[in-house]
Amino acid sequence: MLYPEVERNLMQQHPAQVSRADEHMLEVKLAKGKKQFIDKPPHEAMAGTHWFYCGYNAVQNVHLIGRNVDALFSGVILRHSDGKIFRAGHTILMSPKGKKFLAIEQQSGLDGEDWTVYKLYGEKLWQGYAGILSTPVKNDPVMVIAQFVNPVWRNEDVLGADLSWQILSREK
Repeated sequence: MLYPEVERNLMQQHPAQVSRADEHMLEVKLAKGKKQFIDKPPHEAMAGTHWFYCGYNAVQNVHLIGRNVDALFSGVILRHSDGKIFRAGHTILMSPKGKKFLAIEQQSGLDGEDWTVYKLYGEKLWQGYAGILSTPVKNDPVMVIAQFVNPVWRNEDVLGADLSWQILSREK
């Protein structure tokens, strides 16, 4: 969850466009109208729906809005020109020309992230666990062998990442 002082600093970069009417309502003024994002109770860290402002990308003309739903840390992209909302993640990484982006989501309590690659305005191109999982034998649990880290766009169509290997041991 974004810290209130960090959100305030990001909102001050666009004071005419972004405000909080109250603690649980984020309002973004757009080219045509406004959008309100209203938190839903319970108002606890891992329960309810909570919205927070994460910034503005002037090149793509979009606002980045964080969205935590219960234990899922995610977000949306809000297009400034018309208010259309597109699914994203708690972190996004735009491709060099801004035609695609990687959205990263995290479910609290799970070991690892889910990554999705989208075209800028909505079409999902790929989705999966950000790593390599073991292939369980019989009743063995699925284990994380490696995780993708440090994602980077190598060009408009190639997303790369490093692997962080896990040391596995099986006790018998």
